[in-house]
Amino acid sequence: FKRPTKQQRSLVGCCRIGLTSSMRVAILTVCCIVVAASPVRIVGRHRSWPDGHVDFDHPGVKIVARVTGAASVSAVMSKVGSIENVFVVYCDGVAQPGSGPKATFSTKLWNEGTKQSVHLCSGLDANAEHDIVIFKSTEAKWFDIKPTPNHVSFYEIVGLGMRLLPPLVRPQQHRIEFLGDSLMAGWCDLCEQEHSPAAESFAIAWPNLVCEQLEAECHTAAWTGYGMVKNCCGGETLMSDVWLRTLASTPSDDPSDPHGTTADNIWNFTSWIPDAVVINLGTNDGLTGSREVLISAYNATYLDLVKSAAVAYGEQTHFFLACGPMSDAYCDPVRWIIGQANAMGIKATFLDHHGFECPAHCCGHPGADQDWQMAVSTVRQVEAAMGWSASTCSTPALDRGLGSPTC
Repeated sequence: FKRPTKQQRSLVGCCRIGLTSSMRVAILTVCCIVVAASPVRIVGRHRSWPDGHVDFDHPGVKIVARVTGAASVSAVMSKVGSIENVFVVYCDGVAQPGSGPKATFSTKLWNEGTKQSVHLCSGLDANAEHDIVIFKSTEAKWFDIKPTPNHVSFYEIVGLGMRLLPPLVRPQQHRIEFLGDSLMAGWCDLCEQEHSPAAESFAIAWPNLVCEQLEAECHTAAWTGYGMVKNCCGGETLMSDVWLRTLASTPSDDPSDPHGTTADNIWNFTSWIPDAVVINLGTNDGLTGSREVLISAYNATYLDLVKSAAVAYGEQTHFFLACGPMSDAYCDPVRWIIGQANAMGIKATFLDHHGFECPAHCCGHPGADQDWQMAVSTVRQVEAAMGWSASTCSTPALDRGLGSPTC
């Protein structure tokens, strides 16, 4: 891949994601052929539309762009659903302040279905090139165990005199997929905040810190309250169901089938193949006391999910099945599943998340300090099993996950 010439890069400036006139669509096609890359890159599960806009709702989805020619830039976005989503914007690697702690903006005051102009960066040198990242920092539908559409749409990045350039993203050494519940989503990890989406920051949650430290491209499906075969507090849709979806919050179109989804929302598992899959599900299933009767169903469902993922991803993908720190009731079942998977030739390793504090002032969940500790532990365990070396890019200690999102 050769860096585009100045003339070719100028052509990209005429491309605007989502424009529908035939002339501009034609220009967009030529531009993409010339530069061999889309001017805006989406990392994470998302649904694309013919007009160029994308829908997404999972935590950790990133919109990555590189711009020049403008002193200030904005994004055009919209939402479906009533539950607030929170974002962090990075301008040249610096998190921008805004709507709350560890947050730049939220969708709280947006009108549903109405396009919004969202300020991203200002004070830019119009003669220089700038990297922009829009990072979704909350789960699909905060603290809600009944899926209904609650996604965000992205259309374009705009600015006076702005030109879009192909993002110069560092080559990603690894790909990691995360599947879990509140422990992964970062629920209440900002601690001592009002009980709302603003108290959740996936940006400082341990999966995101792991991705930064290992210089990995990551996809995450994590949702508070959900389990493998039983949720903590009601609801029939399970995380094992959500794993199959492009958009987590899009439910089945059959009211009698809470485990399904619409045909166009089934995730294409061949589109993105991870090197490692990290799963931590079982805290909400309980599996103790009156819920011990669920263990056989838990084992069977969990093992089936791992087997299905192994078939979709191939024999090189390594599975890390975690237990802890909020409960150890599912540790023995997880170890049994690992044994069964290993006997089938599937690479699977126990990920030990015991011993990390879950403070009461963080709703009984890991806070920022514990997320950092869990990230350090996870990196060491994954490196040991995979034979990887830590990235020289950034460490989880760097601003607790808000320092360098392009790493």
